[in-house]
Amino acid sequence: MESSRKAKPTKADIAAAARLKSVWTSKARKLGITQEKVALELGITQGAVSQYLNGKIPMNFRTLKVFAASLGIEDTEIRNDLPEQQFTATNAKDDDYADVLGYSQAAGLGSGAEAVEYAETHSLKFKKTSLRRRGIYGRNLAVYYGKGDSMEPTIKDGDAILFDTSDTRVVDGVLYVIQVDGYANPEFYVKRALVLDAGVYFQSDNPRGDHQWQKPKPMASKRHPITVIGRVHWIGGWAD
Repeated sequence: MESSRKAKPTKADIAAAARLKSVWTSKARKLGITQEKVALELGITQGAVSQYLNGKIPMNFRTLKVFAASLGIEDTEIRNDLPEQQFTATNAKDDDYADVLGYSQAAGLGSGAEAVEYAETHSLKFKKTSLRRRGIYGRNLAVYYGKGDSMEPTIKDGDAILFDTSDTRVVDGVLYVIQVDGYANPEFYVKRALVLDAGVYFQSDNPRGDHQWQKPKPMASKRHPITVIGRVHWIGGWAD
């Protein structure tokens, strides 16, 4: 399950929660939206949804987008101060920005996030100059959202993750979105590549976390083979 951020809510977080609760009170029942439905979408408990609505825990970008989409409003009607929102500013000049498709699909950082057949999408805007500097402007880019703790402190639960699906060449020490097969359904993860003489492995940055990646896993596993989906380039800032 997706865990909430443990940071103490700021005044901005509390004000955003108040705006969210006001919209929720006026629209949720008419739209047939319940706390249980939002909890299912986010992979959290109904109690955690209640805490978001009451300002007990701060919203990350993915949580904000799910609430806004459920209520049929723009996320900026709730708040406009999260780091990821600088790439979706409505007053930005379109010529200066490139649209990147964001998916509600999670990428597991500890326990795997099952690949879903249909995933809600939204658009994020990235500066073309930044993409060109990275050599990825015009590439097949996408954004998933982190889920879990095994890649902390590099990636935190709820972080947006920009990756290039056209770059699947494995380089030692680089982060990748990967797919692990061999389960009832394929599972997505974000892991760091480890290239050894014995072969290619993927590992966590936080092996002491409560997850299934306490040891590196081989890419060529017969039981759970790993497929590289794309190279990670940005996590609320450019990845090394």
